[in-house]
Amino acid sequence: MFKIFLYAILLSPLPLGANRSWAWSLYAILLALAGLMTSVSVLLGRTDIRVSLQVVKYPFFLICIPVGWSVLQLSNVAPDSWAHPFWQLAAEQLPLTVQAHISLAPQETATALMRLVSYFLVFFISLQFNQHSKNAVFTFNNLAYAGLIYAVYGLVIYLGQFNTLLWFERWASMDAVTSTFVNRNSYATYAGLTLLAGFPLLFEKIQSCFQYGFKSSFGRQYFVENVFVRGWFPLLLIITITTALFLTQSRGGFLSTALAVLVFFIVLLLSRKIKNNVAVMMLLGILSVVSWGVFERSGDKLIDRLDSISPDKEGRLSVYEVLSKANAENSWLGVGYGSFEKSFCLYRDETIVGHYDKAHNTYLENIFELGLLQASALFIALFIMALICLRGVWARHRNWIYPAIGFSASLLVGTHALVDFSLQIPAVAYTYALIMGAAVAQSLPTRKD
Repeated sequence: MFKIFLYAILLSPLPLGANRSWAWSLYAILLALAGLMTSVSVLLGRTDIRVSLQVVKYPFFLICIPVGWSVLQLSNVAPDSWAHPFWQLAAEQLPLTVQAHISLAPQETATALMRLVSYFLVFFISLQFNQHSKNAVFTFNNLAYAGLIYAVYGLVIYLGQFNTLLWFERWASMDAVTSTFVNRNSYATYAGLTLLAGFPLLFEKIQSCFQYGFKSSFGRQYFVENVFVRGWFPLLLIITITTALFLTQSRGGFLSTALAVLVFFIVLLLSRKIKNNVAVMMLLGILSVVSWGVFERSGDKLIDRLDSISPDKEGRLSVYEVLSKANAENSWLGVGYGSFEKSFCLYRDETIVGHYDKAHNTYLENIFELGLLQASALFIALFIMALICLRGVWARHRNWIYPAIGFSASLLVGTHALVDFSLQIPAVAYTYALIMGAAVAQSLPTRKD
């Protein structure tokens, strides 16, 4: 059951990032069945998994707030004074009876709610299965392998100039690596998450090199042989994913991943879990050399895009300004979860050029749709889970590298969400939920039975 669940999540980027109605609907059904089967197995005593929400009880209660509010938004039981003004105008113009809702688009709210619950199901199932260290190791290793496969596919399509996306003719981002995703920024976030998942593979090789010390000639020889000869696969994995990340030319994806990697090593150094900090510095040095080499070969276009950053050229700033004013006017009720594309048309002005179906800022968009209090509950829940992972680095005596990855992954997606919508792509959200479930499960202090 665990492997079926894991492989299903690893395959989610394949159907265009699962960002199609049939894909996320199918995954919602499969995840609901997986959660039901897991619960039944626990009740019947056919598994050694102990279902518990004790460690995440506060995030769970907080997430219930936006979930419950979304249900109220799409229903017609709310007071009429809470309903969106559009429904009152429709009732005045149409001869039919019009049911009023808080949400401007109840169907979109129902879809967005289904997707949000499916993300929570991925986290919940991952949390239960990955309580066992063996499962957690299997999860992170296979996630790294999947990241390598998707990176290789993206590089082959890009370098071979096939201009295809799976079996379709490519219609966007022809000059960048997108792998099986449509948007380069979405794949950049996914590549960053799989890059973090690959660190334990290389770290295991680095840490074992210091059993003979580094001062003797034999110790240095053993280090070179163990890292560059026996550890060639983790190095190849990191080089390949890093190359694909650079060639996405995603400014937000690159900068948020770089920040996450830097914080990952800072946490390892400050936690003092490693008896020899030279191991961490050596790993950071190797990754820096690898990244610099890849950047020299593949970073020209990314540098050009970084140089082209200008507030005057970024139309998103106008969107942020309009959303800030809209949120100030309607900070409590929201316009309906998932209804941004239709609702934003009522607020945009002549300063905004082009069509925006996403706000390119997940925080402002969620506040716009859910309301300030409800969206803040969702943000705080994710923040608490990141803090649980950070605490787990100090609390754990083994496998503490996985909570460090969970905290860094939260920083990656949280930073990128400031300027893009990658976390709103189902495959990226599934992958992040999978990582956080395993990281939180491995954040609990180890105790003897």
